[in-house]
Amino acid sequence: MLSLSKVESLFSSDIIFLVSLFILFLAYAMYFGKGRIVSVMLAFYPAALLYNNFPFLNKLLFLHGASLVTLNKVLIFLIFLLPLNIIINKYIFVPLEFSGGTGMLRTAGFALASLVLFVLFTYTVVNLDTIHNFSPTIDALFKGSDRIFYANLIPLVLLASL
Repeated sequence: MLSLSKVESLFSSDIIFLVSLFILFLAYAMYFGKGRIVSVMLAFYPAALLYNNFPFLNKLLFLHGASLVTLNKVLIFLIFLLPLNIIINKYIFVPLEFSGGTGMLRTAGFALASLVLFVLFTYTVVNLDTIHNFSPTIDALFKGSDRIFYANLIPLVLLASL
């Protein structure tokens, strides 16, 4: 029989947050199509590289306060992400039909890859602790450059296999 503490740990705030994001990414992929979500995923990598190496980042932080600085950093990242997404989206031709179970399974795979990229975004690009602070269990999964490297491979492997 399940004890109350096991049920509480099963439905922690991390699980609820991650499942909510997964549903959001799944809805995005179903509404806008697989091509759009794939282009966002492919644009994430160069956008993160450009953002992390951008020399004028501190000069563009014009909002003050912890949550406003986070918002400012997210907006700067979006300045890199959106043009790259538009460019990549021009060259991706993925059929938009959702044929049966395999189409839905692929779409769920794209949503899972997007979820992993979002978590990587919070750990490597912009710290979103003001929105949601992950538990030490999730933190342990993304500590160290070797784990970040392998976590970056997960979406690429999913894209290659779907």
